[in-house]
Amino acid sequence: MDRIRLPAVAGSFYPSDAEDLSALVDDCLLSSPLGPLGVDSPLMSLIGGMAPHAGLIYSGPCAAHLYASLEKSIRRVILLGVNHRAKGHKAALSPWEVWRTPLGDVPIDQALADLLRDRVHFLAHDLRAHSQEHSIEVQLPFLQTALRDFTLLPISLSHISIEECMELGAAITELCVSEPVGKTPTVILASSDLSHYLSPERTDELDHMALERVLTLNPTDLLNVVEEEDISMCGVIPTVVMLYAVMGLGAKRTSLLKHYHSGHVSPMKEVVGYASVAVQI
Repeated sequence: MDRIRLPAVAGSFYPSDAEDLSALVDDCLLSSPLGPLGVDSPLMSLIGGMAPHAGLIYSGPCAAHLYASLEKSIRRVILLGVNHRAKGHKAALSPWEVWRTPLGDVPIDQALADLLRDRVHFLAHDLRAHSQEHSIEVQLPFLQTALRDFTLLPISLSHISIEECMELGAAITELCVSEPVGKTPTVILASSDLSHYLSPERTDELDHMALERVLTLNPTDLLNVVEEEDISMCGVIPTVVMLYAVMGLGAKRTSLLKHYHSGHVSPMKEVVGYASVAVQI
């Protein structure tokens, strides 16, 4: 099997040319009125977060708020993505050693993946879950721009139970505090958009219901309100796992860095909601 995962959505979700992609990421970080406008404000003790994953021209400025908050000292990223098509295994590790974007290669933390696989019986290395999925891939150009050198542990999730979310979150917590893993500055990120293809008014209403649970570190209520209110938050499972993991690490503070919808980028009657959230201890 090839050791390198080639980009699946370059040329659609973001430019396939390195210079064009770098310019777009810089625009999200520096120039877009919806982005952080060049304010580089690392948050001390940031251990987790949530960022959106649509086409970069839409959700990129929102995601940029989180990536402008990362400390340069971070050397490992655990990135929980959603398996939109539910292909392959329900909780999938990367079968590749490297993930490539037009900006270069990102090494996969195989040692950490093996340790996590030993702890969580329902995890498996699976190509189908990752090969055409965009939720993790679109985060990588921001990480490559924001951090110097880092390794990546990507986990693609489709339908797992609340008990499995708790188990996976607890295992991630355990690894993050264990020796020697705990000596490497690590951040745990979830990739998720919010409400999909509703009116701006309804999108704001439902988004705030979900975000309230994220910001109060309440993963169980988040799952419940998403189900009860039929909120189309595609990355709710990755976000729930992230919340369980950071709670185990002693998370105390959350910040809503940015929330808007696609209609703020380009006028449209039905919009998609985006938010960036930071979690600190």
